[in-house]
Amino acid sequence: MQSSQFASVVWTTPGLAKLTQALEQGQAFTLTHLSAGSAGYIASHLQTQLRHERQKVPILQAEQLTATQVRFSAVFEGEADYPVKELGIWSGSTLVAVYSAGGEVLNHKSKDVAWLEVISLNLAALPSQQVSFETGVLNTNIFMAKELATSVYAHLRQGKSLIQQANQTMQLAMRLRKANIG
Repeated sequence: MQSSQFASVVWTTPGLAKLTQALEQGQAFTLTHLSAGSAGYIASHLQTQLRHERQKVPILQAEQLTATQVRFSAVFEGEADYPVKELGIWSGSTLVAVYSAGGEVLNHKSKDVAWLEVISLNLAALPSQQVSFETGVLNTNIFMAKELATSVYAHLRQGKSLIQQANQTMQLAMRLRKANIG
């Protein structure tokens, strides 16, 4: 049964300290990784790690939706099999934010199956113009999914037409050979 309560992201004290330090040095605050774990609890601003982290992966893609909202993605792969009850957002080795909704299962990571997590994050509490992302090598381009699907569909239809034309040409050539015309 799903809970009707909403748990918000908890910004950690170490994460906010790293943000403050970056601002004082005139640098952007860079989010680099997303982690998933299997412990369910109420997140604390004092956390420096997830309670039962199972995987930590690089952020693959990010985009700014509004002045105060960003969306980013990460892919969790491998043999691990666990219920996802906690998510962590990282800047290097510093846990910046935690999301956990008590004991509620947020997702499930299955063995040998890639799981794509997409997060929209409200940065209203932070100076969002100073937040940047370090993205990993695997670029899934999920934010262009509709455009890519349309393009793939068009290419498949074109391929189908070419195959049909080639088939008709072969049939015509066979008829001409049988009639000793070609």
